Amino acid sequence: MRRPTRGLVVVAAALALGAGASSGCLWEPSDDTLGRFCAAPANSDGEDYCVGSNRSPGDAYSHVEARGGLPIEMWAELPRDVSMMDLAASEDQLKVWLRNVDKVISYVRDEKRNAESYGATLQGELRFLLEYAEGQQRQLLDQEPVRAADRFKEAMTEKARAEEAPLAAALAADKQSMAAARAVFARARDEAAPLQARYASTAARFAAYRATEAAETAAYVALSERASRSGIDGLDGVEQAVLSAAREASRTPGELTAEVMSLSAELGALAFAFEEAIAPHKEVLATHGAAVPDMTSGALRSLSAMLGYVQRRVTRSDATATALLGGVALRRQALRVLGGDDVTREAIARSRIARASEVFRAGVSARAAALSAAPPLSEKLGLPLLAERCGELSALAQMRPLCDTSRGSWREAGCAAVRGSIEAAEVELRAGLPKKIAAGLATLRAKGMAAAALDVAQARLDAGDVKGAAMAYDAAVRGAEGT
Repeated sequence: MRRPTRGLVVVAAALALGAGASSGCLWEPSDDTLGRFCAAPANSDGEDYCVGSNRSPGDAYSHVEARGGLPIEMWAELPRDVSMMDLAASEDQLKVWLRNVDKVISYVRDEKRNAESYGATLQGELRFLLEYAEGQQRQLLDQEPVRAADRFKEAMTEKARAEEAPLAAALAADKQSMAAARAVFARARDEAAPLQARYASTAARFAAYRATEAAETAAYVALSERASRSGIDGLDGVEQAVLSAAREASRTPGELTAEVMSLSAELGALAFAFEEAIAPHKEVLATHGAAVPDMTSGALRSLSAMLGYVQRRVTRSDATATALLGGVALRRQALRVLGGDDVTREAIARSRIARASEVFRAGVSARAAALSAAPPLSEKLGLPLLAERCGELSALAQMRPLCDTSRGSWREAGCAAVRGSIEAAEVELRAGLPKKIAAGLATLRAKGMAAAALDVAQARLDAGDVKGAAMAYDAAVRGAEGT
């Protein structure tokens, strides 16, 4: 049974040990004739576990480690049927026991490299046994003054002189590193405390804002219905109400967005500072099985989700208000037309048709003109990027149904200007673009790019999905360039 530890550390005993534990071998029966290696949990009342000295100290250590946590205390028991007085009186028995002590200390210090277990071993049962042995030596010296050589003390102090300084320095450095790491944690917690309170406040404000979405939508619906019932004189009031609702819908999100972005920036700075401060201590933390806490990533993800919701809702609100104002303007024009004579209505209709025709012609002409320029090239490899080009070609080709039936319509002026371009776009989509994609893929393969991304683009090209192949090809080009 383990005895309670005593007061002062016997430096000549505790620091002199550790010349090198023998390595493990195949399992063999435990034989305690020459002593035992023992281990037990240092911070709990767990049971001791011992193996004969013909086995490795690691057998006892591993058994206790598998059944409890660190740290683990180890010691070497005396040979079987040998008392401490017999040990102190016999040079041979003393050497046997000291070799076992040496193996225990070396195993914990050099193989396990666990500072807590090492300290518990030096301060526990082993320390008691060493002090007890030293006391028995003194008693024998008092009884036999002619024995001038104190075998125990001599063996211990010779090693102490050689190992005291490096062992003490290693323990002190380890404790200092852990203390420094704890100081970094404490400082980070102190700096995070006010940010944590701000995050709670921001989250509560966001929840309150989110709860107003249904009411905001209902208000826009009511304004739409009011505009539908209003005469020309009442539409000015509806316009002002829509503008007021849009301003109010943007006020709270604007303040909340600024708050979220500010808090995100401060949390990011805190995380960066903590990572820099804890970096020198990660190795010692890993040695002690301590995980580096993540204090900010969860909050940053949550804030990012809040910001995304706010931005989407503001965009939707602005679009709704814009559509309502456009509807009010159209209703005002319609009411004015209804209130005018036939000549006025006909003039207005002609004006709108001419305007629509001009806008359509300008748009399709600009789209066709853009195709005359070469596609953009990648920065490093100089390969054409084709996804955007494919989208432009597809948009132009999709205008064929509109232009095939445009004879005599307001679209005819625009269609007449781009019919040739529509045919050219269709040819490019069918033949030209697939050839360019295939050539680009061949170039990337020749440059040794990994086949996975190239195979995705090739599979889409083989399936006739030119747009998908162009997007996969562009992604492969950027991946090859690291952009």
